Amino acid sequence: MKKELRQIVYQKYRGHCAYCGKKLKYSEMQVDHIVSKHFGGENDISNYNPSCRSCNFYKGVNSVEAFRNILRTIHTRIVKSFIVRVGIDYGIVEIKDFDDKFYFEKVKNERKIC
Repeated sequence: MKKELRQIVYQKYRGHCAYCGKKLKYSEMQVDHIVSKHFGGENDISNYNPSCRSCNFYKGVNSVEAFRNILRTIHTRIVKSFIVRVGIDYGIVEIKDFDDKFYFEKVKNERKIC
């Protein structure tokens, strides 16, 4: 991907991951295909989102809706870990439901670059 296009993707949500909203360093940004190439997604700016490594890895080739469904149940899987249960018991860890909105949806009314 050309540097100019990568910079446009980075600015799409002002340097934030389109999914979790985490502030990204340009050098750490990964470019996610909104519709994966596996499912016919194009190499086009309208199909690119800036993503952190975690979201890009966890979304994989899934659609945005499939990724949302995965996140809806993540809290039930997290608490299966013994260390997390200990953290909950001691008030160190708090598990919350996913609010069902990605960062790009929360900021959709704000002006974005592309």
